[in-house]
Amino acid sequence: MAGNITYVKQKSGVIYAYENLGTWDPVNKKKICRRKLLGRFNPETGEIEPTDNRNKRLKKEYVPEPYEKDYKMPRTVKERGEEILRLLKELYELKASYAALDKKYRAILGKMADAEKSQPNE
Repeated sequence: MAGNITYVKQKSGVIYAYENLGTWDPVNKKKICRRKLLGRFNPETGEIEPTDNRNKRLKKEYVPEPYEKDYKMPRTVKERGEEILRLLKELYELKASYAALDKKYRAILGKMADAEKSQPNE
């Protein structure tokens, strides 16, 4: 359901295009008007340039930066389960390596304590 488009000029001279959406609220028995930001209006080309709803222009090649290069968000329940199992396996491996490092660290501390006890006080 498309509403009519309104153009609003800001003090800075930028013109924004909004879509006015009107719906009927059966509970309160009155009309509800909502505005949706479509983007900036370019008077030179006569086109509406989409924004990311924070009044910033979107580039044509806009892609949000992923946290990891090859990471893809799991879409299905099966993929989510596989992702959870992978993360649990990684967590288990990290805990095991931490335990091994902690054991080595405590052994070194024990040797240092023994060395200090064996040295005579001067």
